[in-house]
Amino acid sequence: MMPYNLLLLPVIVGYFILIYSHYFRYNTQRLTQNRIIFESVSVALIILSFGFILRTIVEIIFPRLTPFLVSFLKIIPVTKVNYLWTIVFSCLITIILVLLSNIYFLWRFKQSQLIGWAVDKNGDELEKLFKKSVDDALFIQVTLKNDKVYIGYSETIPIPQKTNYLTLTPILSGYRDEKKQLHITTDYFNVVDEFINGLDSHQKSVTLNTEVIIKQDEIITAGIYEQSIFDKFNNSDPKSQTKKSKKKTKS
Repeated sequence: MMPYNLLLLPVIVGYFILIYSHYFRYNTQRLTQNRIIFESVSVALIILSFGFILRTIVEIIFPRLTPFLVSFLKIIPVTKVNYLWTIVFSCLITIILVLLSNIYFLWRFKQSQLIGWAVDKNGDELEKLFKKSVDDALFIQVTLKNDKVYIGYSETIPIPQKTNYLTLTPILSGYRDEKKQLHITTDYFNVVDEFINGLDSHQKSVTLNTEVIIKQDEIITAGIYEQSIFDKFNNSDPKSQTKKSKKKTKS
């Protein structure tokens, strides 16, 4: 009879697969601790089934191979335990297959695609919104608890549950007043133009980083931003609001 403590080995390998396999790792980050334990046990059962089926097939096709391997492995000073080497070889083969599959996935797919699949399957609404911004090149409008508003786009798909922060590259920013009316105060295009115009003509390249890192807990509302819809609701152009706010500041 196989000792039950031997079952810990495939459970550990099952956890290794969930954490390090590029196919599972981004989905696993969304799961709770209890769910990860359950999934590890489920993968362990698959590993055990795979090992015993493989052993049966080998014994049928190569009947002399199993006795040869058993006699060869006797040189290793390990106390004889029933089905020890069946489980060990099953786990080793599984680990090798995971490493080979990782190489294949990195060759066949981009990392953003793998993360995108995880977001589609287990991502929350905010993560799916940022993914849509990346995939469809759409602008996002984000309102924070302090009534600060950012309008911009996301350049990277967030990994589900890896961090509580999201990165946004703003094109416009402003605030909401007491009536929750949006007022645009900063046009990042104009800021970038002024910055570039002020550069030395001998400079061949420049790095300008305007990304904003936002904590998810600080976000009240978020959605797709379309200029035409904004103009219909507000009967104004946010860029014109920027100019008006500048005039008020000067006065």
